[in-house]
Parts: sequence; structure tokens; C-alpha cells
Amino acid sequence: MATGDLVPCSDGELAIEVGPWAKDKLHYISAYCDIFNTGMKAQWSTRTYIDLFAGPGICVIAGTGEEVLGSPRVALKCKTPFTNYFFNDVKPQLIRALRSRIVPSDFVKVEYFCKDCNDVVNDLLQVLPIGSLDFCFIDPLNWEIKFDSIRKLTEKRRMDLAIVFHIGSIKRVANKPPKELMDFFPDPSWQKEYKKARETHKSAWRALLDAYENGLRDLGYKQIKDYVLEKNRSNVPLYHLIFASKHPRGADFWDKITTRSQAGQRRMQI
Repeated sequence: MATGDLVPCSDGELAIEVGPWAKDKLHYISAYCDIFNTGMKAQWSTRTYIDLFAGPGICVIAGTGEEVLGSPRVALKCKTPFTNYFFNDVKPQLIRALRSRIVPSDFVKVEYFCKDCNDVVNDLLQVLPIGSLDFCFIDPLNWEIKFDSIRKLTEKRRMDLAIVFHIGSIKRVANKPPKELMDFFPDPSWQKEYKKARETHKSAWRALLDAYENGLRDLGYKQIKDYVLEKNRSNVPLYHLIFASKHPRGADFWDKITTRSQAGQRRMQI
């Protein structure tokens, strides 16, 4: 099933085609945005949402044509909204489509960027409010985001993360990784651990996740959850949705909102 293509939407603007599994991902992001703002509004007057791969604001489900809200508009629909939103996408046509779909508000501030996800970090650091509580959603097509970019963005900030970790596509090239994949991981040690796991018939899949998450721990993210795993219709693993927080409250929120999938199925948390 082809995904990632740009397709026309019923409102005349562009949309991005996604697989049906994306509905789960968007469900969890929506739920976390709600619980994050509801639970923290009394303690934090300034709360920001950052979307490094924002897209056009509408997704079309491949095979059915169903139109669903993309992550930026899901985040904007919170009962208690964030005070500041920062939307970035490398494709100008997607930012144009997103802007056309968002009505300006007197109550929240929205800023748009059109840069590579790694280049935009310096811009964000210039405009992110001092002392805010942040939630950043990182949803690359593969492994475009460098770990150094995450390190720079999160340093000395109270920022929760939700990162799409494409386990399926990473495993396909892990034996001969491109430079972009090397930059995606915290350091090259993941290659040794991956090879060792394969040779000893242990979970190579787990070795990749552990290598990445150990890097997050080094950044101060002691609360990490990766039990959200999406598979395609052939039951082949596609990606983990990794959640990371520097505070136990964030992990507690995540556990609460992931007890059920978008379709209402109860999810096992391990």
C-alpha cells in the first residue's frame, strides 16, 4: 500500500496519503495533547506544541479515501489548547495547505517554518518561550531527524517527546546503513549491538530500540515507553511510537491514554 503521496483533498488543497495504521498514532497524539494540557494548565501558564513534520493538516487513508485531521490540527483541537504552536515541514506546498486550514486565534499563537527538520532547530530555539512546558511530535518518513538535533532542541528544556521509530525500514538497511541512519542514532555503537543480537539469536529489533533509547536517557529522559507498535495488514511491524519524558508525570499520562487503541481495543502495556 503506497503512502506518503500527495493527493487532492475535498477542500481543494493537498493532503498526504497514509496507511490505516496512522489513525492509531493520531489518536494517541490527540489524547496526549488533551491530558497534557488539562493536567498541567494550573502549573504551567505557557505550554508549547512542536511538530517537526507537520504535513498539510489533512491525511487521506489509502484504500478508503477517508479524510482525517493531521497532527497539527489534532493538537489544535484540545479542549484546553497549548498556548503556542510551532509547525514545520520541508515542503512549501504542505505548509501553504496547512496555513489555509488553520483559522487564526486570539487565544493561541501559531508559527510556521519551512525547513529541513534539522535546520529548523536553531530557529525554534530562538522563539520557544523561556520556562515553558513543551511537547514535541517527531514523525519522519524514515530517519531524517539527526540525534544531535534532538539533543540540541531538548537541552535544558522541559520537553516531552513522541517519536516515530521506523523499525521495519531500519532493519532492512541496518547491515549497510546510509549516513542518514548513522546520524539518526546517538552513536555508532548500535551497529555492534545489532550484529551481536543477530549472531546470538536475540532480538535484533530490541537491540535497535535499546540503542536509541539509551541515547535519550543520556539526555535526561528517564521515563521511556515503546509498547505502542503498529503493524501493517500482513502483521509486519512498521514502527514503534516512542514516548519519552523527563518526569514521571509524563509517563503516567502516557500510560493512561494508551490503554486502548483508536478502534477501542485494549492494549497490553509492558
